[in-house]
Amino acid sequence: MKATGVVRRIDDLGRIVIPKEIRKSLRIREGDSLEIYTDGSDSIILKKYSHVENINNFIIQYVEAVYSSSKRDIIVTDTERIIAAAGNFRKDLVGKKITSSLDEKIQRRTLQKFEKGENLEVADNFVIGQSAVLKPITVYGDIIGATIVIGENTIGDIEKSLVEISSIFIGKYLES
Repeated sequence: MKATGVVRRIDDLGRIVIPKEIRKSLRIREGDSLEIYTDGSDSIILKKYSHVENINNFIIQYVEAVYSSSKRDIIVTDTERIIAAAGNFRKDLVGKKITSSLDEKIQRRTLQKFEKGENLEVADNFVIGQSAVLKPITVYGDIIGATIVIGENTIGDIEKSLVEISSIFIGKYLES
């Protein structure tokens, strides 16, 4: 555990303020959920809660089915990490932290197309140089991640449909 040197008091309602610098470095935003753990003695551990990570096995099977049926590479992320990937990716891609530039794109809340050569930086040492399309995943209006589908040469109706269907389906699944 890394000490930050920051000390905060608990107020009369049991609240504690997480300093802005820590929230910024960990990409914790207003409205984010945190899981609370204890280590059995005198430590409290806060961890960003990932809706997508909690259905990890389902997401892995889902992206493999999408790839099997469409032969399009696909990635699913939460707002912190790559949760699942299927296609021609390195196996160690899953679990890697997403880049801040990808997080900014996800926060735009729109479907975004990237042409071949635009270099979509997904994680450290992993850049998509092919054409790709990204769609945020929302649950009850909150962004919880994104789906990225890689095209063959350009982004067409197939890739747009796959990313739309995947993002909406995962979001609706998590709402139920």
